[in-house]
Amino acid sequence: MKNLKKLLKLVPLLAIAYGSSAQALEFKFNYNPNMDARALKGFQDAAKLWSNVLKDDVTVNLNIGFSTLGPNILGSTNSTRVFTDYSNFREAMVFDATTGLDKKAVAGLKTGPSLDVYMNGTNINPNGVGSGTPFLDNNGNDNNNTITMTLANARALGLWWDQDNNVDGSISFSDVWNWDFNRADGIASNAFDFIGVAAHEIGHALGFISGVDILDLNRPGNFSDALFTYISPTDVFRCSEASRAAGADLDWSADNRTKYFSLDNCKTTLATFSNGRTYGDNQQASHWKDNLDIGIMDPTGAYGEYMDITALDYQMFDVIGWNFVPEPGSMALLGFGAVGLAAARRRRAKQA
Repeated sequence: MKNLKKLLKLVPLLAIAYGSSAQALEFKFNYNPNMDARALKGFQDAAKLWSNVLKDDVTVNLNIGFSTLGPNILGSTNSTRVFTDYSNFREAMVFDATTGLDKKAVAGLKTGPSLDVYMNGTNINPNGVGSGTPFLDNNGNDNNNTITMTLANARALGLWWDQDNNVDGSISFSDVWNWDFNRADGIASNAFDFIGVAAHEIGHALGFISGVDILDLNRPGNFSDALFTYISPTDVFRCSEASRAAGADLDWSADNRTKYFSLDNCKTTLATFSNGRTYGDNQQASHWKDNLDIGIMDPTGAYGEYMDITALDYQMFDVIGWNFVPEPGSMALLGFGAVGLAAARRRRAKQA
């Protein structure tokens, strides 16, 4: 991503706005004028998949381009992040609740200024400094009362207003893979679905992130718990059987135990998450669990795979602050028109 940012500063950029209406989500893409016209149209088509159903009056500004990424990486998103107090976040969620899912999600959020967090690592772990054994952290430090979200997510919740067109994120596609830019006749068996991957990466910029990835990289270090101020809106709905038994509000640990997407602290579960590249299942926590066909925010894609947005994807974005038409709970699986998307099974590749 550093190379992409440098490139965007050194060469002229063109901008194009894309949205379904003035009353819906709008995207503005800043792109290198040398970008392939097929790739630019692919981004526009991917944006339409979101703007057709999101009714928030928000403009999302994204830098887009190609660069050399890590091995097996299809795409990568570097989002602008902002911080807010948990109490402010909850108040914004209450104000924004319009659907039945919203109201169920808000009802499950803890009242008060801080969260009780089930986590591991850190220098206060009673099982030993940096221990992988989880513990209940309810000491009220900054990590208990801070929410980190993408700038776009903050815009959707009314927690950020600006007139300076701040960039919401930068999306980079790998320049080493064969891409299929036209999905009308399916995806070629020797190529990856460009529109599907673009929609996945846009999803990260819109807010599908997890701070567990930060803990996963730093778990064994002698770090204060107060430094881990990276609980995201999706993490608020991340739980496990163990975190529920411990009386925690969420499971924010980096390990390979199953973590669920739940609106009532694991009394009922909707889906499962990936749980970390280092100490988990080898996939970033900012994704659904791999190979379960949960949705567009799965961590990998395959040659020839047509990538779909599902009702579960929409449900997550609904409960973290985006407004949908129709209500996600009433949606059937929707076909698409993967922080990163990767290559693996049947030569699948990671989506970052």
